[in-house]
Order: sequence, then C-alpha cells, then structure tokens
Amino acid sequence: MTWSIDGRTVLITGGNSGIGRATAAALADRGANVVITARDQSAGHAVAEELSRSGGSVRSMQLDLSDASSTTALASRFLDETDDLGVLINNAGVMLGSSATSSDGHEMTFRVNHLGHFQLTCLLNDRLTASGPARVITLASSAHYSADRVELEPPAGRYRGFRTYSRSKLANVLFATELARRIEGTAVRSYAVHPGLVSTRLAQDGDSRLSGFLWKLYSSRMLTPDEGAATTVYAATDPALDDDSGAYLSDEGIKAPSDLSGDEVLARRLWEFSEEATGCRIP
Repeated sequence: MTWSIDGRTVLITGGNSGIGRATAAALADRGANVVITARDQSAGHAVAEELSRSGGSVRSMQLDLSDASSTTALASRFLDETDDLGVLINNAGVMLGSSATSSDGHEMTFRVNHLGHFQLTCLLNDRLTASGPARVITLASSAHYSADRVELEPPAGRYRGFRTYSRSKLANVLFATELARRIEGTAVRSYAVHPGLVSTRLAQDGDSRLSGFLWKLYSSRMLTPDEGAATTVYAATDPALDDDSGAYLSDEGIKAPSDLSGDEVLARRLWEFSEEATGCRIP
C-alpha cells in the first residue's frame, strides 16, 4: 500500500491537552485534517481554533469515554459529518487515585482507557475499512510490563491506582495486537504505542496525593508533550510500518511487549468480554 497522511482525516481522542494536542498539531502541520475530542466541549473548541490559526485543519467534537452513550453519539456524528477516516488515535487516558465506577458499572480506569476505545474503534470499524489504507493507534505504556492480569471486574480490596492503570495498559496492548489479527487481510493496520514518561496531567487529574507528589518529583526527567507525541506521529506517518501491524512501538522503534501481552487466550477473553460489555462486535 502507498501510505501518506496528507489530506487524510485523523481522529484523536483526548486531543485538547498533553500528547493528544501535540499529536494534533504535528499531524495538522503534515497536511492531515484533524478532529480532536474533549470531555469539555468549550476547551476542545478553544484548542482547535488555536491550532487552526497556525494554518492547519483542526476541529473538535465532544466525547466522554466513561459514558457509553457519549461514545455512541460521537461515532454517529463523526460518521455523518466525515467520509474519510485515515487514522484513529486512541489517545485519551486516566490514572485515578481512588476507586470510581462508570455509569455502566465498570471500573473507571478500565472503562476510559480500554472499553471506551474498544467501543469507539468498533463503531468506526466499517469506515476505517472503507477508507483503507487506514491505521488504528492505541496509546499503551511501559507500565503494562508490570501488570499481572487484566482487571475485567472492579478490583476487590484496597484500590491501588498505578496497579489498576498498569492493567488497563496491558488491555490496550492486548487489544491492539488482537485487532491486528482480526483485521488481517484488510487495508487497516493496528499498533500499540508507548510514548515514554511524559509530563502531562494524567496523574494530576486524579485525586491521589502520592501520584501528584511523584509526578512533581520526576517531572524534571520527563519528556515534553511534543517529545512524547513523536512515537504516535511515527506510527501515523511512516510508510515502512505497513508490514508491522500489531507491533508495539516506542521511541526505540518496534519493541517486544510483555510476555503476558502475547497470550492469545487472554486476548480473546478480553475481546469477548469487551464485546459483551459494549454490545459492539467487529466481524
């Protein structure tokens, strides 16, 4: 396939701040028509207007990944308004300091980081296929290496934010690799991306004093959002990656993910659970 981002539509979840915003700016500079999503509609529109003043094509749509109905509404509106979908970037994420449950009964970190993106990808799958060549990029994290399992049910006992976050990131890698297997033979490619340790509001938006303290402690060693966005931009633009669907990418290029993320039985279990939880299936 011949791959170019120029003139293609790119949808980025959580594109109003941090890595998402930096990714949106970089891809707009490369000629993409960028759509960012934000929970706060006014904040999203403000960022889109600011980025557009630099000459790029950027617009914003409202999306709350913790809410299944919001995800459905976003997908429906996007499909009505946009014919092409060249790249879907599942970027948004949270790391909470205390336990929270979504309106549909799922642990909030798992709902936002995995289930919301599974649902969105599923709802947009036909458009991705019709728009091929296309790419799905799911932001994971090196935190997935420490995960001992995927948390399909709300955690019992003491809540540990980083542990729950790590397990959600394992779910991201499992999803990206299983998606690659299931869409093999189409013109759509799937990748998981580790952006590095980036100074964003990921932990600061939670309510954990410890997370906030550690974030400040290590902030001087962290990448800027622009630096963190580089791997996502690489995944979205490099033609050489066409033969590497299912790869886990970092700033070092293609990297081996954790052994557990290669467990195809676990990947299928997660996939089936996600289909049941969202009521959405990818053929």
